[in-house]
Amino acid sequence: MSATGADGEAGARVRAAPARGPWWWARRRSAVLDVVLALLSTLECVVEGASFSDDVGLPGPVGMLLGLVAGPVLLVRRRWPVVVVLVSIAVTPADMGVLLGVVGLYTLAASDTPRRTTALLAGMTVAGTLVSTFLNLRQEVAADPDFQPPLWFVPVMSVAMGLVVTAPPVLWGLYVGARRRLVESLRERADGLERELSLLADRAEERAEWARNEERTRIAREMHDVVAHRVSLMVVHAAALQAVALKDPEKASRNAGLVGDMGRQALTELREMLAV
Repeated sequence: MSATGADGEAGARVRAAPARGPWWWARRRSAVLDVVLALLSTLECVVEGASFSDDVGLPGPVGMLLGLVAGPVLLVRRRWPVVVVLVSIAVTPADMGVLLGVVGLYTLAASDTPRRTTALLAGMTVAGTLVSTFLNLRQEVAADPDFQPPLWFVPVMSVAMGLVVTAPPVLWGLYVGARRRLVESLRERADGLERELSLLADRAEERAEWARNEERTRIAREMHDVVAHRVSLMVVHAAALQAVALKDPEKASRNAGLVGDMGRQALTELREMLAV
């Protein structure tokens, strides 16, 4: 494997192995954020639970205990967002868990939960908020004889409150979830392209190595042909030189010079080949 391929795979492994946090959190800062949100939700639920107990005539610790149970559920929002939303719907009649419901709906919409489930739970949240707001507003209007709003005031305000509490976190969660999935898809495509480029680089290097080997083989073959041809001629002239050395010294001298020229020419061609 080439250095480019090894570097590409190493980079992909680094990107694919983010820093892990405790339990089900992917990062430590996510765990810190959820702990802070859970503390705020618990504080809100405890205060609202105590107020609810006073309104219905129950002992204060009962409502506070309910808040202590419902508020910390926000810790599991990334692992079980459906549970968080269900708990927020369950405590809606007690007028508590606004932060729990808002954050839970956002997490649910941003997660991979089926859209049908998200729509169902969002509709249940709207209905619960609408009913709770309607009853509270009607009670307040009945308790204040000086305030006589039109008949449409209580229903419209109840519907508006239900939509205001539900629609923004759901829409924002859907946007964040779609953007996250798009980024993951683009990252996977980039990793795939990087692997393909690494394979192409490996193949190009293999082809270059094959071409170098073929060129070396061709040069070696040409060197063999050149040297073999010159040496063969030198052998022939040497034999002729041996045959005429005593009969015709002048011809023998010429043959000896020719043998030397051939040897020098063969050495020159061999150096040129080696230089190439």
